[in-house]
Amino acid sequence: MSSGDFMQWAERQYFNHGSSLMQGWGALLLLVACVLWAWLGFLIWDTDDSLYCFRASSICEMDTTMPKQLTLLGISTPLSVAGTGLLVAGSVRRQTSAHVLRVIEMQQSEERARKK
Repeated sequence: MSSGDFMQWAERQYFNHGSSLMQGWGALLLLVACVLWAWLGFLIWDTDDSLYCFRASSICEMDTTMPKQLTLLGISTPLSVAGTGLLVAGSVRRQTSAHVLRVIEMQQSEERARKK
């Protein structure tokens, strides 16, 4: 292995490591978002709305957990989008890197065949 090949290999390993980190962070964000979505689903399914009436008047109010549900939705949506983006970007980087490497190897093989 020549020094040029070693440098290419080292750079390719560094690039793949960065792609793996992107995929890992994306998967982690999606996992957190899934937990939040499951919690949100449980809160929606287990709605125990209570009706509170004030004794001094005949005004009644419905107590709901909507602020908590909206907060979970507001947190989980950007996490889902960011996680999906990182996971897809990392996967595309890896596949593109592998494709470029194959093209370079094919070109080098053709050049060697022409020289013979």
